[in-house]
Amino acid sequence: MAASAAIDGQLQASAPVPRVWPSAIERVREALGTQTSAIGLIFLIAITWTAFGIAGSGFLGSYNLYSIGQLAARDAVLGMAQAMLIVVARMNLAVGSIGAVCTSLLGYLLVSAGVPVWLAFLLVAVVGVLAAVLMGVAELMTGLSSFIVTLAFLSAYAGGALLFTGGRQYQISSSIVTRLGNGTLFSSAICPLVAIAIVCGVACWLLYSRNSLGWKMLAVGANERAARASGVNVSRVVLAAYALSGLLCAVATVMNASYELNVNAGFGSDWLLPSFIAAVLGGVALTGGEISVTGILLAALFFDSLQSGLTIINVPSYWIELPEGLVLLVAVLLDRARRARRRTMQPRSATSTPEPDAVVAQ
Repeated sequence: MAASAAIDGQLQASAPVPRVWPSAIERVREALGTQTSAIGLIFLIAITWTAFGIAGSGFLGSYNLYSIGQLAARDAVLGMAQAMLIVVARMNLAVGSIGAVCTSLLGYLLVSAGVPVWLAFLLVAVVGVLAAVLMGVAELMTGLSSFIVTLAFLSAYAGGALLFTGGRQYQISSSIVTRLGNGTLFSSAICPLVAIAIVCGVACWLLYSRNSLGWKMLAVGANERAARASGVNVSRVVLAAYALSGLLCAVATVMNASYELNVNAGFGSDWLLPSFIAAVLGGVALTGGEISVTGILLAALFFDSLQSGLTIINVPSYWIELPEGLVLLVAVLLDRARRARRRTMQPRSATSTPEPDAVVAQ
């Protein structure tokens, strides 16, 4: 409600603009208020924990819950990184390769160069942002789809990371990094990485509910041509989305390295699927213009709880990939169902008279 009021306030203060897309403000409001997926995910998590708690000895033990928290926290941040581009109707297939670049740099700085931890984290964040922005620049300059551009950079960055490290393993021994990924927070069952994921989630929520950049990102995803016609600098918004995606990839890199400790350029090779599952299952529309931060956090928790439960009951590792793929398929089908439901409701909303000067806040 606060976000909608802020948008309306900015609209009233702006000069009248011809009505290009009367449903734009409604789409932004819907995007900020779409939390229904969170309720279903809470129900799924409750069922999963109950079923595996009964069937698998130790699932609800502090050690296993701690491990779930480690993975779910990282996957939630990856889901946010993917969502940054999905919101503007794009995708980032290179999340894992950016992670490989950032991991290689982090290992080199902490082990070989002996750089202070805070400076290493800062440099990794800068490199993550630059690596993602470079993809955005390539997309805007070539006019190619984000699918093609990020797919090309997926291979380029992965190969560059291997070339930089020569396949070397880095054993991180920093006490700060170790406490971050292997310490405890309030309880022996909670990893400090959970707090980082929550902080990132709050920051994302503030971006989309309290900041004009977030509103513009939602507007671009809802209808890019209309957003441009309404005065939104689409290129700048897209580059900002890429930058934020790269920053979150860098955060996920630090989180992953903090509990693995023995890192190499192969890090990130398994990040793509969790990033899409957390985003799409969490309620981020693949067509853009919608996000549910709470849904992303819960989807990551559900996905990693499912993986852990299957491992606890001794399901062979080569079978675990099957439900992972099915979860993504279900997430895509749910996204399609949400869009179909919205299309059936549009004729009703079309009967209402829109505000004459309704445009997206700039």
